[in-house]
Amino acid sequence: MITLKEKFIQLKKENKKAFIAYIPFGFPDIKSFKKIILSLQEVGVDIVEVGLAFSDPIADGPIIQEAYNIALKNNANIEKFFSVIKNLNINIPIVLMSYYNPIFRFGLENFFKKLKEFNIGILIVDLPFDEDKRYLELAKKYNLETVFLITPTTTDYRAKKIIANTSGFVYYVSVTGITGPKRLKFSFLRKHINELRKFTDLPICVGFGIHNKKQVKEINKFSDGVIVGSSIVKFIKENFSKKNFIEKLKEYILNLKG
Repeated sequence: MITLKEKFIQLKKENKKAFIAYIPFGFPDIKSFKKIILSLQEVGVDIVEVGLAFSDPIADGPIIQEAYNIALKNNANIEKFFSVIKNLNINIPIVLMSYYNPIFRFGLENFFKKLKEFNIGILIVDLPFDEDKRYLELAKKYNLETVFLITPTTTDYRAKKIIANTSGFVYYVSVTGITGPKRLKFSFLRKHINELRKFTDLPICVGFGIHNKKQVKEINKFSDGVIVGSSIVKFIKENFSKKNFIEKLKEYILNLKG
């Protein structure tokens, strides 16, 4: 599995922007998850962000919350995630998105060892970069690619601190609030991302609220990529039990990518 750094170097050479697809592990079930992640790779998704289910996902809207509830019923835990990934032929980078509690219970060092084994990046959505020194120490020890969130309300001072501890890409949250389809203000996003570029050469990708082809196209004009989550999860929920679901999903992703 290649690293995030390698993928963004490749994309830059090809003058392309990253299309990052978010899917929850174990949704709608573990067997389907395997088929879904392989299908995303087949249609040219550049990076997959895999969400690890948690019972209190404060950053996520109702679409992903429901998916997490289903995944939890399927017992889609950390151990099963690594077991599944080990047996899949995945050649694109994976970022594991989780809340801190499941990782703490699993054991931080054991968790980081597993991530390193597969070159998987990590995003802890409810862990501010400065609240767990052990987390950052282990990330450096195992040379893992870290992703942190920057929001429209993040001050320049704090943004610089976050960026200093980021090694994968900067995840810019397009709107304040939870995940889910939103109307986005492109001029506002462009301004903020251009300001962030004064502090870093890291790729800056935009997530939260992106749900259609037009938004992807517009945001790609001033970012290094987009993250699409809730709309993909919604499509899976509404179609996974239908005939030719995987082919329909591929068509949907190709249309979103443009």
